[in-house]
Amino acid sequence: MSDFKDSYIEIDNIAMRKREIGADKKEIPFVYFHIYTGFAEEADEFAKIISNDHPFISFDARGHGKSGWSSADSYTPNNYYDDAKAEIASLNVDKIILMGSSFGAATAIKFAAEFPEKIHTLIIDDQPPEFPSATTKEPLLKSYERQKNDLFDSVDQVVQWAQKLRSRHFGWNISDEQARFWSEHATKMNNANKRIWCHDPEVMRCLAPFAGLEESDLRKDFSNIKVPFIVARRLGDGASLLSPVWEELQNLNPNGEYLTYPEAGHPVIFTEAKEFAKDVLNFINKL
Repeated sequence: MSDFKDSYIEIDNIAMRKREIGADKKEIPFVYFHIYTGFAEEADEFAKIISNDHPFISFDARGHGKSGWSSADSYTPNNYYDDAKAEIASLNVDKIILMGSSFGAATAIKFAAEFPEKIHTLIIDDQPPEFPSATTKEPLLKSYERQKNDLFDSVDQVVQWAQKLRSRHFGWNISDEQARFWSEHATKMNNANKRIWCHDPEVMRCLAPFAGLEESDLRKDFSNIKVPFIVARRLGDGASLLSPVWEELQNLNPNGEYLTYPEAGHPVIFTEAKEFAKDVLNFINKL
């Protein structure tokens, strides 16, 4: 039986799904923001381990998972950041352990730089020092054109898609069982009895114009982080934190712990949950 509890809060007239486990624990809570086109359940295995000591709270971003969709022009980096600030404020706690993967990590970096007094520890999962980066504009638009028309006859078909394309682009090397878990939560039934994506494909079209803009550059925010932090990365084709970006991050801010997971895909929290959770807890317990 699952110990996860789902609830909703309203932000900007959108119902945002909050997923939590370990609410009875007294240690500082984890707050997690997922990758773009992702959802809270991608952190479930990691969250179960963390929740032995800490509450673990994750939010589905607008247009993702079980949160509501909004207007096609509303999926902007600033709106996602404002949503995150409101979600964190709704928890009414003094300090959090803030964690994000990919575009969720971009939000976490900005928050930790602006509100260091609220952060005990920052965990950055596989995120380069900009979002969206200049190189992602065309891939975002291509993904939008494809995914807006995607229809699947069954979960099995989604599993096949995930094991082929996520393995190619995200470096996944996961079991069919784990791919099925992902596929069941990444898609939903439409009125024609077909499976479609839970996320709004308009997210990608809306984010694309921000690729490479000055406001999307996180280097200043990252270099200003004063709280204890971890940066985790995967390796392999298409990884976003290979050389020279990896060394650039360490030069921008040498005060964190930089961890590499050679067998991981993107995000690390989903593909190497046990090892990542162990390392995060060890880091926190040493503070």
